[in-house]
Order: sequence, then C-alpha cells, then structure tokens
Amino acid sequence: MESTLPQVAATALVNASFAWIVGVLASRFWLVNPATAWQRSAAKRLSSAMSAGLIVCAASIFLSLWTESSVMGDVAWLDAWPACARMMATTHYGHAGVAALVLLVATMVAHRMLDRPDAGMVYMASIAALLLLVAAARVTIGHAFEHGPFRVAVAVEWLHLLLMAVWAGIVFVAGWLVLPHVLANEAAPSGERSAYLTSMSNWAAAALAAILASGAYNAYRVLTSPRDLVDVDYGNVLLFKIALVLVAMALGGFNKLVGLPAAEASQAGLRKVIAVLRIESIALLLVLIAAAVLAGSAPPAQ
Repeated sequence: MESTLPQVAATALVNASFAWIVGVLASRFWLVNPATAWQRSAAKRLSSAMSAGLIVCAASIFLSLWTESSVMGDVAWLDAWPACARMMATTHYGHAGVAALVLLVATMVAHRMLDRPDAGMVYMASIAALLLLVAAARVTIGHAFEHGPFRVAVAVEWLHLLLMAVWAGIVFVAGWLVLPHVLANEAAPSGERSAYLTSMSNWAAAALAAILASGAYNAYRVLTSPRDLVDVDYGNVLLFKIALVLVAMALGGFNKLVGLPAAEASQAGLRKVIAVLRIESIALLLVLIAAAVLAGSAPPAQ
C-alpha cells in the first residue's frame, strides 16, 4: 500500500529534523573551543537549536506512529490512540519507533547534562553515539531491512541516511543559523570564520562523495532495470530526487569554488554564500521529502 500524504509529511519532518540535529552537532564540533565573541554566541544559539531539533524530531516520530496506526487501523486520525498503542506494543514498526523515541529522549538528557558553552569531546561523542543508534532504529523500518538485519544493504542504507543528514544538516544550519549570525556580529573577515567555512565545505564534499556511492548501490539494489526510472512511479520519484541532488551539487560546487573565497575576503562575499546556501537548503529539503515518498513506496525489485 502506498503512503498517504500525512504519512509522507510525518516522515519528511523526521528526515528534516534529524538532519538539523546532525548539522547542529557538526557546527558545535567546529566550534568546540570558541575563542571569539561570535563563536561563543553562536555556540549558545546552537545549544538552543539542538534542544529544539530533538523535540521536533521526537514529536515527528510519534506523529508518524500515530498517523501510520490511523491508516493501518482504518480509524479516524483523532481516534487512533488505541490502535497506536497496540502498534507500538506488538509490531516491528512500532518497536522501531519506540526505540527511536527512547534514544531521542536519552539524547535530550545527555544534551541537558553535558552541554556547556565550550562543549568538549565527551559531549560530542555522547550525542553522536546516540544519533547513530537513532539512525539504526530508523533503518530497521526501511526496505533494505526486509531481507534481514545483517546484510550489506542495511549497512549501506544506514550510511546513506546518516550522510544525507550530514550534508543537508550542514547546509541548513550554516545558511539559516550560524553564518547569518557571523554576518551580524563580525565586522570583518577573520581566521575563525575562514576555518568554519573550510570545515563546512570539506565535510559537505566528503559526505557528498559517499552519498553518490551509497545512492548508486541503493538504486542498483531496488531497480530491476534503468527503464524503471521512467516506467514506474517509484523510479519517477527517484529520478526527481537525483535531479534535485544534482541541483544541490551545482550550488555547493559554486559556493566551494567561487563563494567561499569571496566570503573569506569580504562581508559582501559572505552574503552571497548565505544566499546560495539557502537556495541549496530548499533543494535538499525537497530531496528529503522525495526520500520520504520513496520510503513509503514499494521498489520495483519487490
């Protein structure tokens, strides 16, 4: 059965909020020892952004469970709690959702207990480990897991999910939170700003290379032939997703080759980088929505 619009919306919100959390953690890592006023201020904003992201991600996972139980139980959305409770207690999908929720609550507790303006590696490692487990819980409800838990396909799917979260999250957080704050609080370019921009660019490039490799493997696994890209609905959505990834790649390439050197030299250059990052973030948000559609659709190979 194909997913309904509420199911796709809930899954897309999970994807976007998880990417935001990962992007915040990456930025905190790059600012692990804040030395300037804008870095210290940005670290505080990132702390609040992490809390908000974790709350939204947990709420969206619960929303996805509720919506799924409403659809599967064929009951009105507002009356779905008994079906939702049964699903969480008795089904694999429910168990995976509950596991993800518990891990997110544990992440909230770890964030609250370990978070400091100069958050060290204990904080980074603890949050990262919990997020890796959240991603693993999400993968267990994917198509790859249907063939067994200890398969290469499951590991590749888990890696692909994490890498997409890294790429999208870096772009979201840099374009909408950190760099606008830098622009507002730094009178002139500095070495610290250059270091942040360089780390952002290098991480995004590394994530993208692995995304292309894991995505190619996933496409090979789920498609019966290249014609599936144009002959079946699943392939059409996958092709749309690939096109959006190419758009985001082009925007990221422009920033890496043209935007970042200009941003390291002037405030005007930084404004251009922010504008391009925001356009790229829209493309990546659409990629995450397309991924939510694919997650609720049966691949041609099945």
